[in-house]
Amino acid sequence: MATLKEIAQKAGVSMMTVSNVVNGKTEKVSKETLGRIQALIKECNYVPNLNARTLVKSTSQTIVVFVSTFVSHENVFKDPYLAEFFGEIESLIRQNGYYVLIQTIDEIENAATLLKKWKADGAVFLSPVSPEKIRQLKAECAVPMVFVDSADDDETTLTVGINEFKGGFIAAKYLLEAGHRKIGIAGFYDKASSIVQARYAGYVAALAEFGFCENDAVVLHTVTTYEAGLYFGGAIANHEFDVTAVFATADLLAIGIMEGARRNGCIVPRDLSVVGFDNLSVAQIVTPKLTSVSQDLGNKAAAAVGLLFSAIRKESIAQPHILCDVQLELRQSVLER
Repeated sequence: MATLKEIAQKAGVSMMTVSNVVNGKTEKVSKETLGRIQALIKECNYVPNLNARTLVKSTSQTIVVFVSTFVSHENVFKDPYLAEFFGEIESLIRQNGYYVLIQTIDEIENAATLLKKWKADGAVFLSPVSPEKIRQLKAECAVPMVFVDSADDDETTLTVGINEFKGGFIAAKYLLEAGHRKIGIAGFYDKASSIVQARYAGYVAALAEFGFCENDAVVLHTVTTYEAGLYFGGAIANHEFDVTAVFATADLLAIGIMEGARRNGCIVPRDLSVVGFDNLSVAQIVTPKLTSVSQDLGNKAAAAVGLLFSAIRKESIAQPHILCDVQLELRQSVLER
């Protein structure tokens, strides 16, 4: 593989001229010289030295995307939500001319060390981070950071989330309007999670609008996996829970519930109506197609990446906390009673 110096010698120009061509600064380079250099770069299979570029420009052109290991201790991309969301983010970062590293971390404190070690230009945190941990990260590392699905009142913290309360509300209200009165909510109900609390609060608010109280809530406390859904779908089919409909806080869980119910003789939506959350691509290819709360991952990713690059470019940010809207995508998994 040729070096920058060798390319310059073969082209009969200075190393600075070759460097300018490699970096897209061709305004002062003649068409003839530009063509000669580009042909030599291709012929010699020249690849820029990113480490050297980092030293010269004090930038690595690298963004790190962090995921906490509680999402998955093995393969983070087994989670279809995470896979789709990361795909949207990676594409947008790449379009901005940057490289992407994805890293799982068991302790959020490790992120600052890694960012400094890799000389990263910024970071996106896909897993919720507490306000205390956010402040600690900002104190230890000065690079721009965006926190997805995290809440922090500090105006210097960049956050992107969705209207979780509305998501829980419209899901439960749709089931109530369809005639269901015994509606369960399935998910990992953790009082420490503002996300789950908000979805649950929306669900309870919808019950209240129809004259029910929180005591009428049926909570199926579970991790949001397909396997957990299989178990609870079977349990519902075997009358262990007195419900005619379920709002699952993740599509993967909802699809598991539908399959678990089917395996035990309970047909969706004839015998059980199901609404999911996330509106993943898989919701449209299962049978029946899953009605789901859509949080528009493309829009959510665009908001996060937009905030990040505004911070990297030191632009004024009028709205540091972005809350994306949600809507219900109606398909085939709910039947009116």
